[in-house]
Amino acid sequence: MGINMHLEPLKAEAPLGSSYFWDAPQLPDSSLYPFTTDENQQPYPMQFICQINCAHLPKNSLLPAQGMLYFFGEVDYFLGYDVKDPNGLGVWADNSVRAFYCDVAPEQLKRVNLFNEDDMIVPHSITFEEGMVRDMGFRLLGKPYEEEVDDSFDKEWVQLLQLDTEENGYFDLRFYDMGLLYVMIVRDRLLRRDFSHLRAFMTSL
Repeated sequence: MGINMHLEPLKAEAPLGSSYFWDAPQLPDSSLYPFTTDENQQPYPMQFICQINCAHLPKNSLLPAQGMLYFFGEVDYFLGYDVKDPNGLGVWADNSVRAFYCDVAPEQLKRVNLFNEDDMIVPHSITFEEGMVRDMGFRLLGKPYEEEVDDSFDKEWVQLLQLDTEENGYFDLRFYDMGLLYVMIVRDRLLRRDFSHLRAFMTSL
């Protein structure tokens, strides 16, 4: 089964240790913030996507029962920011999406923002619920909504995160023509909490 994620905008900063999308992450150490490179090959902070407090998740056999899981990725362009040429359809370049896991208590966390506060998207809290094996929307685990994505990966790869096109009054995330972004991981690595090697795959419906 997959885990559906329903997003709701917050009127203030996300509480420490909460699960949310956008804004800036709450990290145990600012040195954990990952960087990519800009069009001049200079270091540039990656776009924060979301943090997941695993204690909030429905019970499952693949993700930890506690601790924080973080996602960052080169999705700036698809959020409307003026950045370097984006990854296109199909498999993205290595390290275009990154994740890491920390088994820490909320009181050890601190919000880390490396961008202009005026440019930040308001944080969106996440409500989790068990879902179907395949579905559209923002999801953890399950199978990619488009079955042909399965054919692009060997059987040991499973879906970790699915991002869908969404346009509302707070953010516009558009993967070209109503597409989706799938983040895949080798199942054995997931069970070992090794998020160092992910692959991202973008489609356009």
